[in-house]
Amino acid sequence: MAPAEGLPRYQALRIGQRAHVERRYSRADIDAWAALAGQAQAPAEVPEPLIAALYSYLLGEHVPGHGTNYLKQRMRFHAAGRAGESLQTSVRITRLRPDKALVNLDTLCTGEGGRVLCRGDALVRFAC
Repeated sequence: MAPAEGLPRYQALRIGQRAHVERRYSRADIDAWAALAGQAQAPAEVPEPLIAALYSYLLGEHVPGHGTNYLKQRMRFHAAGRAGESLQTSVRITRLRPDKALVNLDTLCTGEGGRVLCRGDALVRFAC
């Protein structure tokens, strides 16, 4: 959702505003991540940091967007993602604190069939 025209970007944010991305990590993606992370053997599942990266992407590029600074992220992993599986990742604004330019968000990543892989929340400062 684009900011409302004529409003400073923080003032254009709304509770309930969402962003979503779909991503499939291939076996080659997981192998490349393992090499960069210095792991002798690549994990069988999608590594948790690759799921966390999807949240970071959404927060920095979409909601709230450019000017976002991560302050806190809590993630609870419930299941592992599989190589090639469609991962649906979303963030949703749950609270706005304009006096400090803070934004609270719920975060969710599901696999095929709606299987919850990771659920959590984030706190960011949005300065533009």
